[in-house]
Amino acid sequence: MFTHSILFKLNILFIIAIITTFISAFSITTHIAKRDNADLIFKSRILFKEIRVTREKPIELIEEFNLVEVPKNQIKNILSKAKHHIPRDKIRTPHRRPHKNYNILHYKGDNYISIHSKSIRLLLKDKLNFWDRFSLPLFIFFGIFILLIIMYTLLRRSLAPLKLLQKEIITYGEGIYPSYKFSNKKDEISLLSNAFYQAVEKSKTLIESRKLFLRNIFHELNTPITKGKILAEILDEGSNKQMLDSIFTRLASLLQELAQMEEITSGDYTVDKKPIPIRELIDQARDWLYIDDEINSNISNETMNVDFHLMSIVFKNLIDNGQKYGTQLNITYDTHDILFISKGEKLDFELEYFTQAFSKGDKRSSQQGFGLGLYIVHQILQKHQMTLHYNYNNGLNIFKIINK
Repeated sequence: MFTHSILFKLNILFIIAIITTFISAFSITTHIAKRDNADLIFKSRILFKEIRVTREKPIELIEEFNLVEVPKNQIKNILSKAKHHIPRDKIRTPHRRPHKNYNILHYKGDNYISIHSKSIRLLLKDKLNFWDRFSLPLFIFFGIFILLIIMYTLLRRSLAPLKLLQKEIITYGEGIYPSYKFSNKKDEISLLSNAFYQAVEKSKTLIESRKLFLRNIFHELNTPITKGKILAEILDEGSNKQMLDSIFTRLASLLQELAQMEEITSGDYTVDKKPIPIRELIDQARDWLYIDDEINSNISNETMNVDFHLMSIVFKNLIDNGQKYGTQLNITYDTHDILFISKGEKLDFELEYFTQAFSKGDKRSSQQGFGLGLYIVHQILQKHQMTLHYNYNNGLNIFKIINK
């Protein structure tokens, strides 16, 4: 994963750029040095020929070639310490010595021409020193090198907010709203960060408005439902009382399931996992369903690492489904998995259909229920990294909570 990082690719790019710059600078300086040596060899040949013909020191030619004669008191020291340059056209074997009459010498960054003839011995220094010959390519090289360093630093600074943005996105995914000061910069990273945090602010505002709206709706609906149930209790026994009681009971059940769905699917709910005895989850579900009788199970002291409140809702909905749409409900613990087994008819559709909100099978449309039970179960199990599996075998509906 590290090799796919933008910063890793940026580092590789700049390393290649710097290496290429060094190679180019070395090639240019080498080319200049070879050119200067070739030029000096050409000048030394002309000077030697002139001396051999005239048998005099060619002063005008020396000045024209931009050379200066070295004082006699320095000649011995320079000749003893200088490095010889052997012209390529004179090298025929690895042990070829410099030309016996003229040669090119290098000493402390300066170039010299040494000429020996029968009548005259000269040591001429090239007026162009090291900086005269290499200042321009060195200036260009260091300029490019510094420019690369500056560009690299600026790009690293521009990409640095990406790591912060990644952390903030992860934090936002966990339901925690990040705090951010909008940047006035115009680069793409800053614009992306600003756009993300603007979306976060809008999302936060919408969620707050949604929570306030739903809270008011639940409150406003709960009041008339409660009054209706009280009114139904006052009426004399009869078909009207049973009908009203059934209507308001269904409305109260729908309101409760909608409240649960809103609580579970809201982004600000934090799952608090703890080791919970499975027997306590069953007892809590029985209390919510007003079930006095024991439910058959093989569970004793087994535990689950879950959120007690949320997993109690899962048990409540699966127990409720087992009793509404089947008989002989049995809860079985099997190698960390929980099975809810009841005798009844097979589901009309695949399980995925019922894990969507407000989904009901045709055969169950007349039963009490609003198609939210398995949807809520599915949402809670996702928060626990668990899955719900359904199987029908020998007249038995088997819902299995698989603990990954």
